Amino acid sequence: MSRIDGGNRPSSPKGPISERPAAERPDSGTARGAQPGTKDVQTHRAVQPFQGRSDFEPSRPAPRATPAVNVAVQPSPADVSGADAELELLSEFPDQADAQGGLASAMLHAHADEPASQARIVERLKQDGRLEALFGEVFREGNPYVEQPHRTAVVRALDTALARGTVTGEELRAFARGAYAQEWRQIGSELSSPASKKP
Repeated sequence: MSRIDGGNRPSSPKGPISERPAAERPDSGTARGAQPGTKDVQTHRAVQPFQGRSDFEPSRPAPRATPAVNVAVQPSPADVSGADAELELLSEFPDQADAQGGLASAMLHAHADEPASQARIVERLKQDGRLEALFGEVFREGNPYVEQPHRTAVVRALDTALARGTVTGEELRAFARGAYAQEWRQIGSELSSPASKKP
């Protein structure tokens, strides 16, 4: 008859667990058949040199991770914001000067806060010999491709171009005697008005 407290059954030991002898441990040198006096390779492998910094050492700067840098050439002020690429769109309307004028003025309006881009557009149109005709078309009465903000953008861009020397006063006077004389006289009057000087 068994007792309730289980006193006749062996219980697990409550005291400290005795270690097995070195001969029975798998990591001991004698279990692997090592000769007495030889170094235990397993023990030395576990010991690694300290990689940190002692409190007594002077502080060293932590190594900085160098960020990956994309090597890209910064666009020059003469060719910013894809102005040259946008101007290629004008070739889609080879026989429609009014549409080209509307597109060029819309570009100037889109770059209203980028004077370098506006200057590039004016410079390219001048180099291509299209400045007189396209800006004349912008101010032609009844051009369906032009809105008033586009005209304002043309006046501001020309004002900047004059200040930078991209377009000269002599060229503007010549345009005012050309095929779009009436339109360029209107441009000239808007250039000289105080409203065109506003930022």
